[in-house]
Amino acid sequence: MNVKFKIWIEENGGVAFAEGRRMLLEAVDRLGSLNAAAKELGMSYRAAWGKIKATEQALGMKLLEVTTGGKGGGGATLTPDAKELISKYKKYTTRMSHLIKSEFERVFEDKKS
Repeated sequence: MNVKFKIWIEENGGVAFAEGRRMLLEAVDRLGSLNAAAKELGMSYRAAWGKIKATEQALGMKLLEVTTGGKGGGGATLTPDAKELISKYKKYTTRMSHLIKSEFERVFEDKKS
């Protein structure tokens, strides 16, 4: 048996940050473009932009530095706050994963109970 779980951060009753938004930001970091990141994840640019803006508003921080198109085209890079958010979220989810797995094994696979 395996245990599965999801972790998300809420603010004022709505999702502020979760795994999908982490993946979106990491794709932007890797590809240098919100549009390219959205396409890679199978979502519209509008949906991706909406998620970024909702997270920025909920957490009170800017996540992307965006340049508009032109001769070289537009692009996006992560702010230091976005990189820190991703790092903390990954650290937290990794720690919780170990804890949840350990507790699952203790409760469900303990042959002495």
